[in-house]
Amino acid sequence: MTLLRIVIKGRVEREEFKEPFRQCTEMLKQIGVPYYVNPAVIDRPTDFALFFQSYPHEFLQADRTRLRRKHPFAPFFFVLGVCCEGMLRTAGPLDSPFYRYAHEWSGKDTEQIRLFLTDQPSVFSLPLTAENDEIALWQNPVEINKKNTNLPQKCLILTHFGPFGNDSAMNQLLADEQERFGYEPVFSGKTLPDSFSGIILADADDSPPEKILETIQRLRHRFADNDCTVYVDSPRIDEKNDYIRAGATQILPKIR
Repeated sequence: MTLLRIVIKGRVEREEFKEPFRQCTEMLKQIGVPYYVNPAVIDRPTDFALFFQSYPHEFLQADRTRLRRKHPFAPFFFVLGVCCEGMLRTAGPLDSPFYRYAHEWSGKDTEQIRLFLTDQPSVFSLPLTAENDEIALWQNPVEINKKNTNLPQKCLILTHFGPFGNDSAMNQLLADEQERFGYEPVFSGKTLPDSFSGIILADADDSPPEKILETIQRLRHRFADNDCTVYVDSPRIDEKNDYIRAGATQILPKIR
């Protein structure tokens, strides 16, 4: 077995990073993988790099580029602090498709790292050119709770309803994901059904927040008893809370 080498960079002592850092390092110790926190020089091959980023531009692009050239196949996973909220709107994209806000961290993220390091399929198995849609679906699979296994389970994917479902590629990704779990995806089209039994998925892209909010309210008026998951490109924390109050079961960001 090849000995893996993990590099961790950032101000891991910050309060917002304490729990993600603790979970990650405990997991690495359990599987026997050495890790190096803020090494002065990274001159040995690295298999995985974990960045705890406190604010935009903390890790200079030139430094990340040099690191990427030395370690072209190592996933770079960014854990973003609260000061990075919405940074992609103003600070430009990271040179990695893999990132998570610290306040959204869960044991699932630690598990994805463990799967990758133990040579099992994980989100980090995706290519470094993976799109946000693919990563969002892999990180946040939405499964239907089978209340009655004798009945067919369906998933309603909203298309052309307000700001929802106008991206045909994303709609197909959602359908393929649900078929993978053994459920039957149904596309709504422009007219919603009068009733529906199952779960509802909707892709809102980068539509104005007020339009997303209004459409969620309309949707919940029609389907008050159905779980509804909405994918949004890059919602702010307060926007996500507004969408939940409007009736969405959960909001999953595609661009975090």
